[in-house]
Amino acid sequence: MAVQQTDIPETDVSETDIPETDIPETDVSETDVSAETPQRTQHEAALEKLFTRVSELSSLPAVAMQVIQIADDESSTADDLCAAVQSDPSLAVRVMRQVNSSYYTRRHRINDLKAAINVLGFREMRNLALTIYVSRMFSDAGTYRNYNREGLWGHLIAVATTAQMIAKVCGHVGPDEAYLAGLLHDMGLIVIDQHMRRNFREVLDAIDQETPTCVAERRVLTFDHSQLGGFVAERWNLPEGAVSAIRHHHAPDAAEPQHRDLVDIVEMGNYLCSRHGITSLGVHNVAPPSDAAIARLGISENQLSSIFEQLEETLEAADTLAAI
Repeated sequence: MAVQQTDIPETDVSETDIPETDIPETDVSETDVSAETPQRTQHEAALEKLFTRVSELSSLPAVAMQVIQIADDESSTADDLCAAVQSDPSLAVRVMRQVNSSYYTRRHRINDLKAAINVLGFREMRNLALTIYVSRMFSDAGTYRNYNREGLWGHLIAVATTAQMIAKVCGHVGPDEAYLAGLLHDMGLIVIDQHMRRNFREVLDAIDQETPTCVAERRVLTFDHSQLGGFVAERWNLPEGAVSAIRHHHAPDAAEPQHRDLVDIVEMGNYLCSRHGITSLGVHNVAPPSDAAIARLGISENQLSSIFEQLEETLEAADTLAAI
């Protein structure tokens, strides 16, 4: 997806909305509420106010929300999903174009939307529709230092397809769920870039290979993109596993036990893509998965070899999909 490189414009959300109290180098969600000081409570209240305002600015279109709901409802039919997609003509056109693209490599051309749904399945159609909607969030160009929005978009697609591949190898998590969680794992970065741009520049000034993004964000913003992304994801009514992956992909040990495999997979996909130069912000500062995460996934040496063998092909496919 080619975009013109221009400077990121000034912030849309006033810096006065950002609490000035620093928070510790831990996720706010892990803090013991019973031990909070009045200052902590005031700070979290200010964060929730800010997060609410930002999530309102970043709301998904009604059609996207409907597609998510239908795809996750076992009583829904192909006609229900077809009607939802067709209510947005531009979405329907792009879905059909993508279904017949080289990414899916179908032997026979698919000529109508219902046939596409029957071939892809509900979850794959949901993921494709959300991929198209998220891509629209990158229609405006922007660059600063090593960062550009096209690079962030490429990173999201790469992590999505890599997480999907890892899920297929490991067998612990549905590949469609891994794709969705990978696609949206850095949603917080998107909304910080688009609605808090002056502060986003300060974060970009502060990161390097030794300084993790979350650490720089907490210093500058008093929160990080994982916290904000998790809040927005809940407001979007995304599946619980995706919300957990968005919130905890930099700290999987803090994830809910039932979602930890998915979070571990997204963390691994995020690291592998960043290590290969497909970074979110133009700097590789993502820590490798912990031994505990690897152990939880139970990845054997043969499975790890398979992941590395498939990685290049997976990233090439991600390049194709990123041009959606």
